[in-house]
Amino acid sequence: MNMYNNIVLAKPSGITLEQHVFDVMTEADMILSNTSFVVEKYQQIVGKDLRKRLEIVCKLHDDGKSNPKWQNACRKDYDNYLKGRLKNKDTKPDGNHIQRAGIRHEFQSLVINKSKNLPLSLQCAIAAHHAKLGFAFEDRWLNEGAKDFWISFKKESNRIIESESINNIVRCFYEYSGLRGLLQLADHRASAKEDGETLPEINTFKYTFPHAQKRGVQKLIDDYWQNDLLLIRAPTGAGKTDASLLWASKQIENNHATRLVIAMPTRFTSNALAVNVANSLSDTGLYHSSAWFAKLQKDVDHGEIDHNYASKLHEFARLLQTPITVCTIDHLLASLTLTREDHHLIGFNLANSCLVIDEADFYDDFTMANIMVLLEILHQFDVPVLIMSASLPESSLKLYKQSGYAVDRIIEDKSDNQRKRFQIKSINEYESIDEIEDLLTLCIAKGNAIIYCNTVDKAVKIYRWFEAEGIEPILYHSRFTEPDKQRKEADLIKALGKNAWKNNNAKGIAILTQIGEMSINISAEIMISEMCPIDRLTQRAGRLCRFDKDKIGELHIIIPKKNGAIYPAPYGSVDKKTKQWTPCRALTLTIHSIKTESYSADELVALINTVYSDDYSFSVSAKANSGLLRDSFMYNWLINPVQKTDVDSDNTNLWKSRDIDATETVFVSPPESVYYNKLSFQSWKISNSVELPLYLVKKGEKNFRVDYKRVIVCGDELRLCVVRIGFYNYNIGIDFYENDKDDIFL
Repeated sequence: MNMYNNIVLAKPSGITLEQHVFDVMTEADMILSNTSFVVEKYQQIVGKDLRKRLEIVCKLHDDGKSNPKWQNACRKDYDNYLKGRLKNKDTKPDGNHIQRAGIRHEFQSLVINKSKNLPLSLQCAIAAHHAKLGFAFEDRWLNEGAKDFWISFKKESNRIIESESINNIVRCFYEYSGLRGLLQLADHRASAKEDGETLPEINTFKYTFPHAQKRGVQKLIDDYWQNDLLLIRAPTGAGKTDASLLWASKQIENNHATRLVIAMPTRFTSNALAVNVANSLSDTGLYHSSAWFAKLQKDVDHGEIDHNYASKLHEFARLLQTPITVCTIDHLLASLTLTREDHHLIGFNLANSCLVIDEADFYDDFTMANIMVLLEILHQFDVPVLIMSASLPESSLKLYKQSGYAVDRIIEDKSDNQRKRFQIKSINEYESIDEIEDLLTLCIAKGNAIIYCNTVDKAVKIYRWFEAEGIEPILYHSRFTEPDKQRKEADLIKALGKNAWKNNNAKGIAILTQIGEMSINISAEIMISEMCPIDRLTQRAGRLCRFDKDKIGELHIIIPKKNGAIYPAPYGSVDKKTKQWTPCRALTLTIHSIKTESYSADELVALINTVYSDDYSFSVSAKANSGLLRDSFMYNWLINPVQKTDVDSDNTNLWKSRDIDATETVFVSPPESVYYNKLSFQSWKISNSVELPLYLVKKGEKNFRVDYKRVIVCGDELRLCVVRIGFYNYNIGIDFYENDKDDIFL
C-alpha cells in the first residue's frame, strides 16, 4: 500500500482520481463554452446556473472511488496491468478485480457527499453517470448502502408523474437530464482522451448560402422564420434543403437554438439529404440503422479514417451532438421512450435544437400520431420547428394546432405554381403484367422511364418482363445490402441523373418502390406509377422532366388488382383471417379524384386538399400506440425502466414507431465461424445483411432457400439466418420469387 503514497486511483490504467476529475471538468467546460445558448436556456427554464451545477457534479461524481474496498480492487488491477506490460506492451487494463468487488463507486459518491445535501437533480447526475439509475438495478441500490437515495429518487419520480402535467414533467426532465447527460458526455470524452483516443470536436453551426440569389421558398424564410412552428408548402425541386439551412441559421443566430436536426421519413431519404447538406455544411452527422455504411464504411475500408474514430463520429451523430444531424423521425421518436440511458442526452440535445421535419407522410396516421406526441413535447421545450412538404393539406392546420404551437396558416411558395408539370395520359386497372405490356413497350421506345411499384413483388415481376425482352432495367428497392444500395444509386444517377440529362446521354429504365420517391435525384420523360395516395403520387411525379422546366412529363397510372378487387398494399390494412385488403381512405379518394389531364403545382395542391379535406382523425390503434409513447416519456423521465432497447431499435415491447410487420435480419453470404471483435462482426453484418418481414423468412425456410448458421461473437453464440447461394443477386436482391402467382413480396 505504501508504494502508492496515498494517491487515489481512478482507473486500473494508473490515472489518478485528481487527474481524471480535472480532465472531466476540462471537457465539461469545453462543451459549455461551445454551447453558450444551452447555459442561457437552462437558466431560463430551470432558474439555475448549469455551468456551476455541472462543475459540482464533475468534481464529486467519482468520489466513491476513494472507498477502500473499491480502491483496493483498482490497485490490484493496476498491479496486474503493470506486470502484463512487462510481457506485452499492448496489454490493456482489464478491471477484473473491480468487477468482482461488489461495490458501485457512484453509489458511494452519493454516500460520501450525503452531508452536502445536494439538490436531487445533482444526485441524479452522479447516480446515473454509469447508467445504473434504473429499475433493473434496484437490488443493488437497496443492498449496497444507497437505499435512502433510491427511495428519494422513486418518491420524486412518482410525485412528478402523479401531477399528470406534461409541462411539469418536461421541465423536470430538462433539469435532470441536462445534468446527467452532460456529465456522462464529459466523463466519456475525458476517459477516451486518457486512453489516447482521438475524438470528434464539438463545433458550432456555420452556414453560408451558396447561391447568388434566393429562390421563392428561400425568400419566404426571411419573412416567416420567427414562427415557432412554420409550415411551408413548396413544389419538388424548389430548393427546400437550402431553405431549411437558412431557417436554421436564423434560429441559431438569434439564440433560439444551438444546432439543427433534420428528420426524414426514411433512412434512404436521409442518406441523400446528408450528402446534399454536406456540400454546404461540412460538419454533418447522419444517423439511422445503416448510416454507418452510408457515411463511414467506405472511408474505413480505404484507410482514410480510423475505425475507432469513425465509430466515435457515428456515436456523435446518434447523440445529436453534431452542429447538424440528419436522421429519421423514428430515431427521435424512440428517444422519447427513455428506455436507454443515452436517450436522456439525446432528448436534452433535441430540446436545445431547431428541428426540420421533411415530408411527413400524411396518409400514415400511425406515424403522424407519434409525431404529434413529439411536437407536444417539443412545444414545451420551446423548440422551433419547420415542417416542409410539397403536399401539406390545409386540413393539417387544425391537427398541428393540437400540439400547442401557435400556427394559423401554411406558407406557400407560389413562384412556379402555374406551370404544367406533367400530364396523366392514362389510368387503367391491371391484374397481370400482360395487361400493361403496351406501356412497358412504350418505355422501351422512349429510351428513358421511371416505373414506380407499391410492392417489391410487382417490381420484380416487371423487371422479369423487361429481362425477357432483352432489356436490363435498374431495379431498386429496400431489400438489397448496403453496398448494393450504394451501387444501385450510383447506377441510377449515371443513367438518369442531372449530369446525364445535361450531357444529352440520359438513358435507361428505373423500376423503384417507395425507396425512390424522394431519395434519388433522377428524372425521366415518361413514368408509370401504381396508384398511391395523392401526397405520395405528387412526390413520384416530381421526377418527371425534373431538370427541364420547358417539358411536360407523361404519366401513366395503373391500379393493381387481385382476384377482381383493388390490391392496395401497402396503403391499407389486411384482415388477418380473411386475407382481404381494405384501402386507406386517402387512396380511395385519390382514385376517385384523379383525372387524365395536365397538372400544375396549384392543381396538385387543390387535389391534395380534396383528398384530405376532412378534419384529421387517428385510428384507435394509432391513438393507443401514441399514448404509450407519451406514457413512456412521463413514467421514465427520471428512472430508467427494466426494459433496455437496442441502440437502433424503433420499438419497445409495447410501443412501435410505425405500424409494420416484424422483421428479421437475413444474411446473404456465409459468416465466419468466430468473430473476436464486435466491430468486425458489425462491419460484416452491415455489408452482408438485409431486413426481411418474418413471413418472407418463413417462405424462404419452406422453399429451402435459407439456412441457420451458428457463430461465436466475442464468446457469445448467435444463430443467423443465411440465404443459400444463388438466391441473392445484384439485379433482383433476395430471390425467393417462384412464379407469376406466388405473391411472396407483399
